Amino acid sequence: MTGIPTWHPIGLIGVCFALLSLLLGVGVALLAVQGYVENDARPMLFVAVGFVLVVVVPLVALVGMMLSTEQIIIWTVSAAVQAVGLCLILYGLWKPTRTEVI
Repeated sequence: MTGIPTWHPIGLIGVCFALLSLLLGVGVALLAVQGYVENDARPMLFVAVGFVLVVVVPLVALVGMMLSTEQIIIWTVSAAVQAVGLCLILYGLWKPTRTEVI
């Protein structure tokens, strides 16, 4: 007999927070893209791409880990993409402007 899979209440709370994080991250990315378009501020484009990589890729990887047996590969790729995303955010926020003299 196959039954309906049950979820632990804490697991459901975790899924809710993951979805909230996804919505907030995409919202921040959209605001960054809007800032890039309106002000031609290229660093905001790096911030937007970084947020997408940091927020969306781990959730896609989580689904992949549920469906795959090669979890270590998926986890490694996800961690690497998160690191690249964080570097893009850092670059976008820390990048010196053209008027600054280095």
